[in-house]
Amino acid sequence: MQIVRYSWLLALFIAACKPAAVVEVDPFPVRVEKSHLIFTSGDPQLKALAVQPVKERDTVVLHLTGKLVWNEDVTTNVFSPLAGRVASIKGARGQKVNVGDELARITSPDFGQAQADAAKSEADLALAKRVLERTRDLLKQGVLPQKELDSAENAFRDAQSERDRAVERLAVWGGRGGYVDGAFALKAPMGGVIVDRNVQPGQEVRSDAMLAGMAVVAAPMFVISDPESLWVHVDVSEQDLSNLQIGQKLEIRSRAYGDKVFPGVLTVIGQSLNPDTRTVVAKGTVSNPEKLLKAQMYVNVNIITHVPKMPQVPIKSVFLREGKACVFVRVSESDFEMRQVTTDAEDAGQVFVSKGLKADEVVVSEGALVLESLLDANTSTANAGAEKAEH
Repeated sequence: MQIVRYSWLLALFIAACKPAAVVEVDPFPVRVEKSHLIFTSGDPQLKALAVQPVKERDTVVLHLTGKLVWNEDVTTNVFSPLAGRVASIKGARGQKVNVGDELARITSPDFGQAQADAAKSEADLALAKRVLERTRDLLKQGVLPQKELDSAENAFRDAQSERDRAVERLAVWGGRGGYVDGAFALKAPMGGVIVDRNVQPGQEVRSDAMLAGMAVVAAPMFVISDPESLWVHVDVSEQDLSNLQIGQKLEIRSRAYGDKVFPGVLTVIGQSLNPDTRTVVAKGTVSNPEKLLKAQMYVNVNIITHVPKMPQVPIKSVFLREGKACVFVRVSESDFEMRQVTTDAEDAGQVFVSKGLKADEVVVSEGALVLESLLDANTSTANAGAEKAEH
């Protein structure tokens, strides 16, 4: 019993001699008042925050990628309407041509046959005319009956119709009667510049290379266009369609020319959606007076859209809280207010705010999520302290 008593006294003595626990005090406490975070002056956490004033803008710029193609309104693909062999070529890539200029000469049996038909029809018509005149003379002399004159007149009209048909057919291909050489001259159907050539001397060409407007056998022999005007095709996502309007200005830039801007205008917005990419093809015309841009180039396209003037903040400033967009507004050097906002269009890392902000207010551009975590932590601590006090 004495041993137990002394052991108990020893335990009390040791407990009495143990130093009291040291309670650490935060030198930079953060206070929460409703949606405000109030820092202690000199808090090092403030150095991790970046802020910037809110500016108002009335334009949205869609940054897209496009592809340049020939302007089809001033472009034509030239095929041979006749089969044959290329005898000579006069049209060269980069050459400027006018309507009717010869591009190539083709030795064509079909063209030779058309020339022969035209020549024969002329001869037949001349013969029918002589027969008719002779028949009229003989009728006046009473040698021939009236039916012979009627027959001669019908033959003359038939010969005249056949001559007109043969001559017209030859004229469609640019030929004229009087000789037969089978040399078909392929001519430019419109003025412009030969931007592409896909034919060589001695090459066999076919009349069926062009079928219903599509090259089914070979590429066009020549492509004539105006390189000072190009089209640009742009794939536009569904969410950006509401920002497009016919007539909007385009700014086209190419890696080849740095920051040089080529002006353009939006002319067509597609009526169907690509089911694979979920995009719509929009088309615009591009002014290219110096002929620096080339067809098939990939370019950066900015589409400028005018909107009602609204505040704009960095997209990093906005965060979601309970499904609603929020930002932190700096009220003073140490006071930051969390505020709900209504966002609108985005533009190059910036987002428009249609409700909840005013121009020249200062928002947190870096560290908004840090402030949100501090707000959550201090709110939880305050709630826990309140519950403890109630108990």
